[in-house]
Amino acid sequence: MRLRKLFAIVVTGLCFSAGAMAQTDAGVPSEPAASTKTTSKATKKKKSKSSKKTARKSRKKKKGASSASKAQTPEPYTGTDDGEPPQFAHQAPAPGVRGKPLNVAAHATDANGVFGPVLYVRKKGMGAGDYVQLKMIASKIVPGDYAVDVPAALTNVEALEYYIEAWDMAGNGPSSVGSAEQPLFVSVEEEKKVAFPSAPTNVTIKPKGAPPAITHAALTQAIRGKPVEINARLVGNTGVQDAAVMFRHVGEKDYKALPMGNIGADDYTATIPAAMTTSDLEYYVEAFDRFGNGPARSGAPNVPYVLKLTDAGPPPIASAAAPLSVHKRVLDDESDTTVIGFGIDAGAPGGAGLTLLVRPLWWLRLNAGAAYNVGGFGFRGGITLSPGQWTVTPTLNLDGGRYLSGDVNKFVTVTDPNASALLSRTTYTFATAQVGLEFGSQRWFTFYLRGGLTYVMSTLSGTDLTAMAQGKLGPNMTATVGDAKFSAFVPCASLGFNIFVY
Repeated sequence: MRLRKLFAIVVTGLCFSAGAMAQTDAGVPSEPAASTKTTSKATKKKKSKSSKKTARKSRKKKKGASSASKAQTPEPYTGTDDGEPPQFAHQAPAPGVRGKPLNVAAHATDANGVFGPVLYVRKKGMGAGDYVQLKMIASKIVPGDYAVDVPAALTNVEALEYYIEAWDMAGNGPSSVGSAEQPLFVSVEEEKKVAFPSAPTNVTIKPKGAPPAITHAALTQAIRGKPVEINARLVGNTGVQDAAVMFRHVGEKDYKALPMGNIGADDYTATIPAAMTTSDLEYYVEAFDRFGNGPARSGAPNVPYVLKLTDAGPPPIASAAAPLSVHKRVLDDESDTTVIGFGIDAGAPGGAGLTLLVRPLWWLRLNAGAAYNVGGFGFRGGITLSPGQWTVTPTLNLDGGRYLSGDVNKFVTVTDPNASALLSRTTYTFATAQVGLEFGSQRWFTFYLRGGLTYVMSTLSGTDLTAMAQGKLGPNMTATVGDAKFSAFVPCASLGFNIFVY
């Protein structure tokens, strides 16, 4: 019994084991099959994507090729074909620069329109199959002009060879400049670098010249309503320019400039007009040299000299600290207003004169003296009115005189002795009105130019005229002639100078 039960248990265990093994054997092949199926599906997907990409690339290449073909191939020409290739012109470019684009230009025209042109370029010495094609671009400004830049990558050589071809839209051509066998030549050079000189360091630029040195005796007092003369000595190795007295009334803000004139050597002067001497003044003197160096100053804008003006008092007093540089004379009272001098002048038709000058007032000058006009001698006198005592002063001059003898035979030739005698005793009276400009110091020396009108009046003796007429008549005829008078206005001009000695 026990053996029977043991046998049954063993058989049951063997059956169970056999069933489990059968299930195991049946399940193992199924797993590789599933893996194979999955791998197959992935492979199919990859192949499908690859094939799609390849197809797209193929389509793009075909499309690009089609576009390139369209770009390089002209549209079918539908117009009238003249059978002639384009008219073509080209000027060789200037030598290129290595590593820089090189511009090549040409001009092509054709009634059918131009296709191209095309530039073929290669390194010098390479073969016929080494040309690089570059399509030239039409100008938007000048019809018929075409150009293209050879890329910088192709210019890193010593020289290039090229030729150009062009067709018309009907296919006639090519017109060419150069050829594949006989190309044109253009050299390529290294870029020239401009060497700029290095700036020097620690350079000190010294100005040319120097402002003049000013020596001035400052005025401290003057008479109200009288002109005031200010003098200074200006010394400079490079000349003196724009010398001026800068003055203002006390309490005013701005200075007025009064130019100074040279009166000889290094001495300069300027006169403040009487119209400006109504109240106390402040002033200083300044000057430059001819190179503009300066200003050199005696006094200063913020520390000017003060000139007190009084109704009556002593003459202007010079500052004790400053040495006198030039002689100064200010008209202080009526007894001091007379200045005596002499003048010399010459002109036409008045002739030359030497006159004595007397100035009773600072604005009035009297003159009287002798006159000479080559024909003879005479006398003259007059007055001069001067509104100021400046370096350049306008004047009005009124003069009159008479020539007592004049021999006109010096200027004309006559054969009649009576006429000669008449011309040897020519006299005339004259009056002159002139305006002019005087240059220099009104107190010591002036040079002047004048112009105006002269009134001339002369009388011929009746006795002389009768004698001259009688000589023309026969012995049985007599004639009596009275005095003859004539007058005229004529323009006049003169120049001269005045010197005042007291």
